[in-house]
Amino acid sequence: MRAFTVYQPYAYAIVAGLKGYETRPTRTNIRGRVAVYAGKQKIALADMSVVLVPREGQSLCYGAIVGTVEIVDCVPVEDVVDGLTEQERALGDYSPGRWAWVLKNPVMFDMPIYARGKQGWWEWDEGLPEWKRFLKNRFERTEKL
Repeated sequence: MRAFTVYQPYAYAIVAGLKGYETRPTRTNIRGRVAVYAGKQKIALADMSVVLVPREGQSLCYGAIVGTVEIVDCVPVEDVVDGLTEQERALGDYSPGRWAWVLKNPVMFDMPIYARGKQGWWEWDEGLPEWKRFLKNRFERTEKL
């Protein structure tokens, strides 16, 4: 399954259904269900224009797949910016020239799945625990030598 990395609390906002658009400097042609990876980097609260508080019994986790979402379209931010709520506007960078990935049908996992992420798009082998993926990759590299 394809995965993309996003900082917390934005990853939480996506899978909780609070963020209907992911804004990026580049467009994507990817459509369908993708995994949402919460990156390990923590951003300072002072850098955020909105503070999200997880629901009772939930907390923000880092370095893990936190759920999935469907990407159904990708449009210029200029096409959506006028119809945004204040919260949605605060959860993205809607500067002219950027792209809005249209997100639908989010699914938040009951438990995060810790994994080694990457920047940008990457393949997440959801059928294998992290230690099995590590061994699989190690043996595949050994066989190629």
